[in-house]
Amino acid sequence: MIRVLTAFLSAATLATSALADAPRPNIIFVLTDDTGFGDIGVYFQNSRDFANTRNLPAFGTPGLDTMAAQGLRMDHHYTPAPVCAPARASFLLGVHQGHANVRDNQFDKAISDNHTVATVLKEAGYATAVIGKWGLAGGPDFPGHPLNRGFDYFFGNMDHLDAHYHYPKEQGRVFYENFNEISDDLDKCYSTDLATARTKKWIVDHVEENPDQPFFIYLAYAAPHAQLNVPTGPYPEGGGLTGGVQWNGTPGNMINTANGTIDSWIHPAYADATWDHDNDPETPEIDWPSTARRHATMMRRLDDAMTDLFQLLADLDIDDNTLVIFTSDNGPHDEAGAGGRSIGWQDPQFFRSYGPLDGIKRDIWEGGIRVPTLVRWPDVIPAGRVSTHPSQFHDWLPTFAEVAGLPMPFRSDGVSLVPDLTGTGTQREGVVYVEYDTLRCDGSRAQNHTPKYADFHPSNRGAARNLMQAVFLDGFKGVRYNTNSINTPFRVYDVANDPQETTNLAGQQGVPSQEDFEAYTARIRRAGGGVSRVFDSVQIPAVTPIEGTSAAILRADFNEHDIGIEMPDSMKQGLRFAAYEGNFPWVPDFTTETPAAEGVAANLDLSVRTRDKAIGIAFESLLLIPASGTYTFFLTTDTGAFVRLHDAQLIDADFGYLGGSEMSSASIPLEAGLHPIRIHYRHGDAATHTLDLQWQGPGIPKQTVPADHLLIENQPTDSIPE
Repeated sequence: MIRVLTAFLSAATLATSALADAPRPNIIFVLTDDTGFGDIGVYFQNSRDFANTRNLPAFGTPGLDTMAAQGLRMDHHYTPAPVCAPARASFLLGVHQGHANVRDNQFDKAISDNHTVATVLKEAGYATAVIGKWGLAGGPDFPGHPLNRGFDYFFGNMDHLDAHYHYPKEQGRVFYENFNEISDDLDKCYSTDLATARTKKWIVDHVEENPDQPFFIYLAYAAPHAQLNVPTGPYPEGGGLTGGVQWNGTPGNMINTANGTIDSWIHPAYADATWDHDNDPETPEIDWPSTARRHATMMRRLDDAMTDLFQLLADLDIDDNTLVIFTSDNGPHDEAGAGGRSIGWQDPQFFRSYGPLDGIKRDIWEGGIRVPTLVRWPDVIPAGRVSTHPSQFHDWLPTFAEVAGLPMPFRSDGVSLVPDLTGTGTQREGVVYVEYDTLRCDGSRAQNHTPKYADFHPSNRGAARNLMQAVFLDGFKGVRYNTNSINTPFRVYDVANDPQETTNLAGQQGVPSQEDFEAYTARIRRAGGGVSRVFDSVQIPAVTPIEGTSAAILRADFNEHDIGIEMPDSMKQGLRFAAYEGNFPWVPDFTTETPAAEGVAANLDLSVRTRDKAIGIAFESLLLIPASGTYTFFLTTDTGAFVRLHDAQLIDADFGYLGGSEMSSASIPLEAGLHPIRIHYRHGDAATHTLDLQWQGPGIPKQTVPADHLLIENQPTDSIPE
């Protein structure tokens, strides 16, 4: 029987209540390059109180401090990887590093041709632009060009190395507008000013030409990473429509700061700065190092740019309904002259750019992956709030989908952060997961140890990196460094109370066990992305194994003709389903939608639908794996479907799927026993309704998954149609 629901209040409904009276916002996602957790005033620099504590040099970010006061500070927001390319790929694709196709040091690899934040927002009617560093194009033919991944406009560096230099023309770097190389036109254009001026011009033009169309800008600044180049002169006074940096658009004079001497100007607050290097007020202070003055100037320039942008939003009267996020791709860099830089490199110890945390870029200690994140949306986000809820880059795609009024793709690993942003509704728990190997494509390794900084905890100093893994489970962070076998133990930290990760809690009562962390990570990720991990071949643990369990599930004898099981009284054959009505643009995560009907089906039975067109069905069950080994799954459907086993992506028959074609999973190692499976199906107006899931494995030829291997917990109210 099908139970038709008369009332249903979903988590999405609770969250969306905060948006009920707000129109779809404009969205600006600002991503800086290698800004440390401690590089922002309100996060750490202000606490150094340099005016009175002269041995603790610091710099200011007054504009970003104002942004924090006017909106939300997310104190536990994480990048998916401690280097730029994989972090950016995970943000754009809405998946963590256990599912992204760009991992480790795969710079300039094309991101998957799949859902991105831009394709989702275009579906919602947004104009989309990316300005600044891309680094995911995939070689000279640019298969991963932004215009091939949902963006309407691109202005910036296609290759990541070009973004390491901040004067494109003078330093011989390639720069694009859409597909056109324009570096010869960019005389004396400083990268931060250039990106800001072009962003302002794009916004002004869009608002004038399409005032009713919301927009999304991914503004990816190249600063403060790499060559420590500084501007040609001071930031122009004022801001917004008539002040600040301005776009001239004339070759040789593209922006109003393209004059003077390149790489010459130091902010006056730092030009003659001195400090008490020996913590002795009786001895003379000494000058800040040149690299420190340059880093502080680069950060202050970003700060001025944000103030300029906010003034523009106010001048255009779109400030109140523009959602602005400011964050960084990873922790601060210390790259000892890498890339042939002639001006030295930033020493993150001088300002303690990692703040109260240990670790820098390429570490998965908190300092490498916890990134400063500020969010401002005056119409919706209350001022002055601080969130300590752990979240990660892949959560932004479903967040943007919700504020744009669309369901999130089931492919996304994220959850909407709207409740956390607004302080209203129930925030779903998400996945915070990092994996990263320092191995380069040429077989060498990139900076393979945590620095031995004096203010890092002794247990973290000099840690060998190699393959690393971090995950949050039940409020605790599990960390593996130098993971050279499946038995490499997790260190466990309560980073909410021990942000420096000084006390390893592994083995203590009330803390997840090693087996818990190993099982959880195995269940949320898949091998892939063109990289190899020692834990790729680990069998994904069943939630109820066949061997060594008290459950009365008996291994049966399997052959081509007879596949059967015996079930305990607590289990029965079937799948729980919920049917939905709507013309869904992709396979949604139906758990955030309101169903028209729900019940129990004996198999993947599409007759439980409530109508023939514009429908969706979510099926959930426990899949009985009869014998441990390697399995492959196959799916055929009419319009689209997506399958997850545990929380791992199993089969993607959604983006670009050709109805009626067969999609298969890669081989997946599974432990015998019960594994949660979720199959989300959407149907448009195809003539037939088709959903067939097949498998093959140890002793099992390719065939439809038998209905008696799909089980649910038996509840008295359940009934299955005959």
